Amino acid sequence: MNIDSTSAAGIVLRELTWCVRVLTTVQLQRIFDAHHEASRSIRPLLRRLSAERLVKLNRTAAVFYEANEPIALWKPGDAAPDFDALAWQLEKRWRIVTTRRITICWATSRAARLFGGLATFGRRASQLEHDLGTASVAVRLHEIQPDLAVEWVSEDILRRDFAPSCPSLKKIPDGAIVRRGRVIRVSEFGGQYSAARLRRFHLHFKKHRIPYDLW
Repeated sequence: MNIDSTSAAGIVLRELTWCVRVLTTVQLQRIFDAHHEASRSIRPLLRRLSAERLVKLNRTAAVFYEANEPIALWKPGDAAPDFDALAWQLEKRWRIVTTRRITICWATSRAARLFGGLATFGRRASQLEHDLGTASVAVRLHEIQPDLAVEWVSEDILRRDFAPSCPSLKKIPDGAIVRRGRVIRVSEFGGQYSAARLRRFHLHFKKHRIPYDLW
């Protein structure tokens, strides 16, 4: 199987070892559709990758929120967001999500070794909920800002490769745009975060003058 980084298999494996911990098959299809006008179904490729012990597939039930756009954008010089309003917005949206049956896909340690990335997916329900929400941010970047999507790295990569020498990453976000070894923007998928937690997140990245988006 061709696993060059620019091949279809390579794109899937890089996404799952460098960008996110897990994706649904629908999310993976959306990534492909964002870059190819006439993309074919990704399912046959995923079955081949599974047979090669590079990914695992599992049908499960999950509750998660699919982010479509940021609820807050901040850059140095901007006023602080209204943290109470943001906390309320985050809490309110969890009232509309329902359990659904999905097929999830994650990388094996073999794939991580091949691509120099990480395979850290854990299957606890609460973690899956957050990881799929974070994955939805990466998917939307592919759809609306594909040039930035290819520079996105996961919190696990940030923790391994950047946090030890980067004071601005004392608080590790869910993902970041990294350009020429420098974090230029961070992203956070909001769970049921309190206003105080949102304020701490803001003050940390304001101190280090790093723009952020909250989804």
